[in-house]
Amino acid sequence: MIRINTLSGGLDLFRVNMRSVAILPIESFDALLSSNIRLEIMNMLSGGPMTVTTLAQRLNMLKGVVHRHVKILEDFGWIRQLSDEEARSMGLSREANRIYYIPSALVYLGFKIDANEHGVKIVIPTNYGAFIDMRGRKFILLAPTFVFHDCRNTCPTHEACLDWVKRVGKQYHVNVDEDDAARALMHLYMQLVLKEFRMYAANNVMTLDSPRLNSIIIKQANLVL
Repeated sequence: MIRINTLSGGLDLFRVNMRSVAILPIESFDALLSSNIRLEIMNMLSGGPMTVTTLAQRLNMLKGVVHRHVKILEDFGWIRQLSDEEARSMGLSREANRIYYIPSALVYLGFKIDANEHGVKIVIPTNYGAFIDMRGRKFILLAPTFVFHDCRNTCPTHEACLDWVKRVGKQYHVNVDEDDAARALMHLYMQLVLKEFRMYAANNVMTLDSPRLNSIIIKQANLVL
């Protein structure tokens, strides 16, 4: 977990626990891409925690409509609610039990499961990804036929970012062969995540805690023959 501080109005370091990477099913990306409103909500929350009321005011939309989009984003893993402790630590008003939302992670990758008679594979496609631009306080999304925030053509520091990504890639032995900073950064994140996953899978026991499977196992244990 990375500690994030939002006191200055943005996602700076040290106050809020945020996952560094969230790996979401491709369906989560489809749910996000199907609505420009959800993209705008992700973009606004990249600047700091907000309530549904504040989001509705800035979007100039009915609160109930915005709330439905927020719940979809939460259900699909893109955002989460701040805990009471986190809200208090940032001095955010808890009047009327206000609920604040923030992104659930700093980097998002998509995955899908391919299953056939030969086995099961977890696939992380290289063309689905998103991240929060901490410096620009905006949400960058890359999909096969869609880009939210075109860094290459709109950001004056694009070349500096691209140079930084390539230097970090060399530091961690990742070859970054991209001329777009956002895509280069996503490639770097993906390769590092894969390295972490391989290391974890090789050195740790992996378990699955499933209520459905637990129920079947308990019933089997109580089976009367």
